[in-house]
Amino acid sequence: MKKHKVQPKKLMLIVNPIAGKSRAKYNLASLASIFYKNNYEPAIYFTSPDCGAEELIEKHAKDFDVVACCGGDGTVSEAIEGIMKLEDCPPLGYIPCGTTNDLAKSLDLPKNMKRAANTIANEEPLPLDIGSFGDECHFAYIASFGAFTEVSYETPQKAKNIFGHMAYIFSAFKSMNKIKPYHIKIESEEKNFEDDVIFCSVTNSTSVAGIFKFDKNLVDFNDGLYEVLLIKQPKRLRTVFAIFLSMFNTTYKHDHITLFQTSKLKLTADKNIDWAIDGEHRSSSNTIEITNNHNAISLIRKH
Repeated sequence: MKKHKVQPKKLMLIVNPIAGKSRAKYNLASLASIFYKNNYEPAIYFTSPDCGAEELIEKHAKDFDVVACCGGDGTVSEAIEGIMKLEDCPPLGYIPCGTTNDLAKSLDLPKNMKRAANTIANEEPLPLDIGSFGDECHFAYIASFGAFTEVSYETPQKAKNIFGHMAYIFSAFKSMNKIKPYHIKIESEEKNFEDDVIFCSVTNSTSVAGIFKFDKNLVDFNDGLYEVLLIKQPKRLRTVFAIFLSMFNTTYKHDHITLFQTSKLKLTADKNIDWAIDGEHRSSSNTIEITNNHNAISLIRKH
């Protein structure tokens, strides 16, 4: 009796050729081999300055069973933006090879590219909350502004490729003298807040801006809630160091630190804000609404 041959699944593999010291380019043959061995038929698409992951997904994803992206935080964020625009969202796989890989660290995705490919080929998709940043865009894990935020988008790619995560640390210390306060008002069901702040983040991640971390017991990636972190403006420089020491130690216990959870908030500031959305720069008006879209996409990872 003849065995029916199982039809291979079609996999769209999006590759950022310059992410993480161009690691993806040198591992493509190995990655493709893993997918072929697991009954996937990969088609490789490279991102470029003129056509990113979002545009590639909008054009081609409808022809595939699974979409996988290989790159850093910016690449996976673009991929999610593209998937959120589709009516029928295919599951997403992620092979991290960027500089900080905050989302991958939070979700315990394999650091090794081959192991990450095996995860995509053999594990099941799980739901993941995705944020709406007003009507402007979506984000996977962080929307932030203030102290050190510009580090994520101003650190040159060459420095990231040479020094890795330390490039962010160097840039963070260089930006200390640029810290400026914003007077903000936050309205949400869980908490209202008004004060001068030097930092604000709305996250679904255990890593904040590539520098600080949350306790893993605090963060649930599909609970419909965001962690909101606010740092009030200190009057003395030594207070700044005490605040950041508390954050490095993941205690977040300081009079100048406010931490709470919410599914939706409205933020109004005294001036326009330069935000970092998943590590990418985005200018915005002085008022923005941020909403958690519960279980918006499916990301392939271990249960």
